[in-house]
Amino acid sequence: MKDLFNEIWSTLRQNKLRTTLTGLAVSWGIIIIIVLLGTGNGLMNALLSNSSDTVLNLIDVYPGITAMPYNGIKEGTPMRFNERDLAFSEQFSEKVDKAFGMLYFSDTLSLGREALYSDIQGVVPLVKDSYGIRLEAGRFINENDLKNYSKIIVIDSNAASQLLGDEMDYTKIIGRNIVLGDIPFKVVGIREAEEQSWGHTSYIPYTTARLMRTEGAWLSMITLQFHGLESKAANEEFEKRYKRAVNTLHGAAPEDTRTTYLMNHYLNNQEMDKAIRIMRTALWILGLLTLLSGIVGVSNIMLITVKERIHEFGIRKALGATPWSILKLIVMESIAITAFFGYIGMVLGMGADIFLDKTLASHPMDMGIMQLYIFKDIGVGFDVAIKATLLLIVAGTVAGIIPAWQGAKVRPIEALRADK
Repeated sequence: MKDLFNEIWSTLRQNKLRTTLTGLAVSWGIIIIIVLLGTGNGLMNALLSNSSDTVLNLIDVYPGITAMPYNGIKEGTPMRFNERDLAFSEQFSEKVDKAFGMLYFSDTLSLGREALYSDIQGVVPLVKDSYGIRLEAGRFINENDLKNYSKIIVIDSNAASQLLGDEMDYTKIIGRNIVLGDIPFKVVGIREAEEQSWGHTSYIPYTTARLMRTEGAWLSMITLQFHGLESKAANEEFEKRYKRAVNTLHGAAPEDTRTTYLMNHYLNNQEMDKAIRIMRTALWILGLLTLLSGIVGVSNIMLITVKERIHEFGIRKALGATPWSILKLIVMESIAITAFFGYIGMVLGMGADIFLDKTLASHPMDMGIMQLYIFKDIGVGFDVAIKATLLLIVAGTVAGIIPAWQGAKVRPIEALRADK
């Protein structure tokens, strides 16, 4: 075995330029496939960052407008949700575990001379776990807050910092009163600010928000927490049945589809998973096509090597060398090139991913009204990099077999003539 490696090394040294150029093509193929997969993962991580903490078995129901006249109701009449719709939704107990409402409005938050504009959501305690709200300090809204119509508020960390004048320790705002509109509210919690956000969002008790709504206690949204809907067909059938029932409750046409809008987190997640699988497959295909160019280079170099050494192989066979020994020599040379330069490409590719993660993914893009991450956690696992490199070595072996077979089957007399 030692003699075999010495012979391979001697051959490669005699053809340094050719070997180096072939190896660079192989390394470049590995670098491209690892960078493509790494940036693809970064893009998908950024897309999933906002929705990853939301419970999947949720359907958000938003009121719409009627699309057709029916039973005295004119086209374009706004749908209004109230407490009756919550009780009605819970009647679908064979699928719905819980239905809870939210009230949305916007107003100014102020503390002394500092002020900012915030979206206000009147919520129940279930919202925290259902939508993955993470607290940095303090607490969230509880049942006692609902019963007592408490004037308490949970704000995000960015809002806390701004209201305190960009003070470093923004948790000092907990326990202090800030003014919502013209009503003082006590800050009881600070939630983690969303990386991709159009502004500030604050939470107050649902019952308190209902009292503050001057235009009426209409629900901005109803959330259904469901079970047993484990396929796309089952979800779509439930949505269709629920919409018809809501239309009947409000006296709208049963077939009117614009009276309510449903955001099904389960179906959205399925569609996201499907898109990610397609994207990942496309990235692998692009990477493999790039890798193929390197493999073609290995095959070509092996063909040239066999042609140049055909006289040598003829002499070897005349002296008793077996076809297998010649086949093994050429294939091992092919493996040596792909393994060595493939390892270099793997190291450089993972290094490139680390560099891109530190530059592209470390800071969000400032879109003016929001900050947006295009990439997040760029990179591939070490196991993926190893698999790509092993794939290259296997492909390099296959690429060397065809020229190796041609060299192994040559007859000594033909080899000696070919040299003249």
